[in-house]
Amino acid sequence: MDAEKRSPTAYIEAVVEKASRVLEASRVVQIGQSITARAAAVTRASSLYRWLTKEPDPEVVVIDLRETYTVGPFVRLLDRLVPHVERAWNGSVLKRATDRTGALVREAPVKVASVLLLVVLSVQTLQSLPAIQSGSVTTVGTFTLAWLLALVGLRVDWTLAELAESRAGRLLRALLEPPEPPNED
Repeated sequence: MDAEKRSPTAYIEAVVEKASRVLEASRVVQIGQSITARAAAVTRASSLYRWLTKEPDPEVVVIDLRETYTVGPFVRLLDRLVPHVERAWNGSVLKRATDRTGALVREAPVKVASVLLLVVLSVQTLQSLPAIQSGSVTTVGTFTLAWLLALVGLRVDWTLAELAESRAGRLLRALLEPPEPPNED
């Protein structure tokens, strides 16, 4: 297939496939995996991990933390404060602002990210004016690409639900979703 006729999705998939092949052969990734495996083995062998994950004893004594001398005062203080904090939060300007921001992000996440990127790019461009004026091809190219992506993002009107159901959204969800627990049978 010609590069000119290749769709952006096919191009991205090819880049991801190539990157995964490179990463699989990477010595740095192999070292990271061995360190992670060793850390997991050490953690599982620790007495604290075994104590926290052991099956509960049927004759376990339950301790009410409110009655202890060390944790009890904090728990009682939280019990008294939480209703007041919740009442203050429900009537606050901050809650209304976060609710509106959340709704805006759900309705136009790409536009919101583009606006934030434009703000960051404006600051970065002003800070990097000497490098840009010197004509550094890498700097000018990077800033140009970032500005173009941010400006194009302002025209995208997908909702968060539409993004989640896209192919990239399903792939990201599959990568980040925890695995199903093993079958006991």
